[in-house]
Amino acid sequence: MDELLNEHEQGERVRSWLQKNALGLIGGIALGFALIYGWHWWKGQQASQREGIATQYDQFNQVLATNPDQAGKLLGGKLAGTAYAAVGALDLAKVQVDAGNEAAALATLQAAKTQDPALAAVIRQRTAELLVSSGKAEDAVRLLGKPIDPAALEVLGDAQVKLGKPAEAQASYRQALRTLEEGSPERQVVELKLADVGGSTQAP
Repeated sequence: MDELLNEHEQGERVRSWLQKNALGLIGGIALGFALIYGWHWWKGQQASQREGIATQYDQFNQVLATNPDQAGKLLGGKLAGTAYAAVGALDLAKVQVDAGNEAAALATLQAAKTQDPALAAVIRQRTAELLVSSGKAEDAVRLLGKPIDPAALEVLGDAQVKLGKPAEAQASYRQALRTLEEGSPERQVVELKLADVGGSTQAP
């Protein structure tokens, strides 16, 4: 009998506890469902955003082939700040250079922004190339700083040649040669540039 009473008391205690904490339990369950729903919604939004970016990049490439000026406007919006925008800026700048509009190409590259270090290095190098070819070698030297990439070192050497600093250009070209593969077209070009400024490819 005592056991039955104990069970009854325990049951009453459970019911009492549930009544007191019902709102908390329901709220916890609701919160759990809300978190699950929010997670799935966020994933869906991310997927939708990626799809939108890819679609706009496809549009950019289609317009680039026929109307480069209009294509530049498509690098904003959803593409702004993404790797797509950085790659698109490089492609647009190439088209502008091929069309003889180096000033527009320089503006395109100077406006390009990216968090990707590799893309940023390529943009910096291409920008420096245009600065050198447009008579702004000092700006190119400042932009490049102290590069270690052979392509950037080559451009730095070109800028130093323009500034009448053959010894510095030789040093930049030699440093570039240290990391270029023997017999590669890139190496042959740098060797010719080094020879043009009085340097020897045999020098350490």
